[in-house]
Order: sequence, then C-alpha cells, then structure tokens
Amino acid sequence: MTLQISDWRLLKLTLDQVGPFQDAIQTFNFRGIASSEDPDPAPASLYMLLAKNGHGKTTVLESIHGLFGLMANPPIGRFADVAHKGQAQVDIRAEWTIDGKTQTTLLSIWTGSPFYLVDWTDDLESAQVQQWATLNLTQANGVISFGRGTNDLGRLLFEEIRAAQGSAPTELFGLSQELPTVILFPADRRLVAPSEHRVIERPKDWGYQPAQTFASDGPVWSESIDNLLIWLEWLDDGRLAELIAYLNAEIFAEDRKAIRPPRRAELKTFVATPTGEHALEQLSHGERALLQLYARTACHMTRNTILLVDEVDTHLHSKWMNRLLLALKQLLVKNAQLSVIFTTHNRELMKVFDHQAHETGIVKGGYLIEDELS
Repeated sequence: MTLQISDWRLLKLTLDQVGPFQDAIQTFNFRGIASSEDPDPAPASLYMLLAKNGHGKTTVLESIHGLFGLMANPPIGRFADVAHKGQAQVDIRAEWTIDGKTQTTLLSIWTGSPFYLVDWTDDLESAQVQQWATLNLTQANGVISFGRGTNDLGRLLFEEIRAAQGSAPTELFGLSQELPTVILFPADRRLVAPSEHRVIERPKDWGYQPAQTFASDGPVWSESIDNLLIWLEWLDDGRLAELIAYLNAEIFAEDRKAIRPPRRAELKTFVATPTGEHALEQLSHGERALLQLYARTACHMTRNTILLVDEVDTHLHSKWMNRLLLALKQLLVKNAQLSVIFTTHNRELMKVFDHQAHETGIVKGGYLIEDELS
C-alpha cells in the first residue's frame, strides 16, 4: 500500500503523570478559539501556550515531539528514555490517501499504557473523521515495538516513516516530502561559533526525520548554520539563493544588513553591514535566534509539519517579536498544512498575538495553564 497525507491538524494532547501533571489527567485541546460566530472552530494553526516557568508548558511541547520521536530510528525525545514515567497520547486529524482512496483519518499515538488515554470509538463522527489509526509504541533498550491497540493503519504510518528516514530534501519549505514531522526549538536556540575544523559535509539531521530538535546552534561543525549554508552552496541547485533571500527579507529588511553567499575557499559565511562585514556568530542574540529558527524551518519542514517554539520571546525585544510573529503568520498562510505552537510566560505577548483579530488563512488558539501569572 502507498500512503499520502494532507491537511495535517493537531487536535489534542493528553498527559497522565508526565512532568508536573501528576495529580490528574491533563488534556490540551488545540482547536481554535470559539466565538459566537464560530462556536465549533477548526483546529488552530497558530497556538499560544501561556504559563509561568515550571508549570508545564515545556513538557507539553516535549511530549508532542517525544511521541513522534518514538518513530525515529533510533528513537529520540523524552519518551525514548527508559526511565520515563507516565502516559501520553496525541491525536491528529488528516486526509489519508491509500492506493488512491482518500478518507479523513484520526491518528492516535500513545505510550506508557496498554490502553489509549482517549477512546474515540464513539466520537469519530463528532471528530469529523471516517477512520481511526491507532499506534501504541513501547520501547525497551532502544527498540520500539507495537503495543496493544495498534491497528493496521497505525502500522502503515510507522512503516512509511521508518522507510523514508534519512531521505534528503530536494526543495525548501517541505515541498519534496509530505510525511509528517515535528520540529522543536527549545528555549536556548543561540548561534555560537562553530568548530574551526571546517569541511564540506552533509549536515547532521539533513534527511527526513519524524521528530527534530534544533537548540543552540554550534559549536559542532556538522550542526552549525555555517555548515548548512556551505552544504547548500556545494549542492548548487538554487536553494542557497532562495534561502538567503528569505533570511535577508525576514531578518534584515529594515537594518541595512545582508547575509552573503558562503566563501567556499574559507568555508565561512559573512554578513554585510554598512561599515563592513562580520561572521554569522557575531550577530546579536535576537538576530541569531531568528536565523536559527527561520533557516532550520525552511530546510527541515515537510508539507505536514508541527512547529514547536519554546519561550518564543527568548532573546527578542518587541521589534523582533513582532517581526517573528509576522513571519510565522506568513509561513502559515503560504503553507496551509503547517501548525505552530509556541509558549511564553509573558502576558504582554497576548497583545501581539491578538486572539480576537481575524486574519485570513490563520486559526488562532490558546491555553492558560494557570491563572496567576507574574
């Protein structure tokens, strides 16, 4: 059987005894914000999770990422640790086309329990789906196996993802791969100077993966933005020029700066300024954080991507924050199957997010983990 996926939408995450959620089962509904005009909104494409530090917002992102990470080979993420405790389930709605037949499908992936945390048996109609794909993943000593409740549809997705891992992208913005991926940007996503041991080599995690993490960039050469740009320059297929144009437009449009194509002789990339030039690692914290997020998203997303950004305002003052949200919204409009979930503890960001303002092509959602925020 061949599987094609489209219209990928995150519906729900359920956690039991994971991280700070120890006292009761905690459910996060990722639908848009209901209103009198739209009492039953579609799943959100842009979702804000607001909470004080230590109240579980990072756990939410790591749990979504970790459930998909169990499909990686080897498994990655918080649930790949044999010492992990608790149960987690993620539910996604999508269009699945199998051997030419398309059906709206609910996918449930869970771990830590022989039984699903959310039983959709009697709710498929209300979820507006025609079939239910179930995938219970357990792991021991780094080996993933199917747990009780896994059905043929769940196995099919797992096998398709495993078979595609490592396949190199041929276009930016996910146009060459439609299998799903989850990209996690932890709070620390700085760009630091890479190793002086510079060679032309395939970047780490260049091929398709169901779950990816891009934290502080460097100092390992294979994980650096410098190496990514050098690799694209070596491929010489037009993607480097497209990526640099995108980065310059989103980061430096108002600042009279510009990333220049890498110098192959030096294996290094520079930024032109009104007074000269400097290396990438000499950008400001805000510029470096944006460079990491924009470049990795453009190069590693697929047609069906969930983008997770922890502490979205880290390293960013208000100008950069406004610019980042605008860029994310533009990505969502251009890529209808992309979803973005970001966390913050900053109430001021609610004004920038402006959940009541209607924006074409974007469905906004949000969740307040607890009421008393400083």
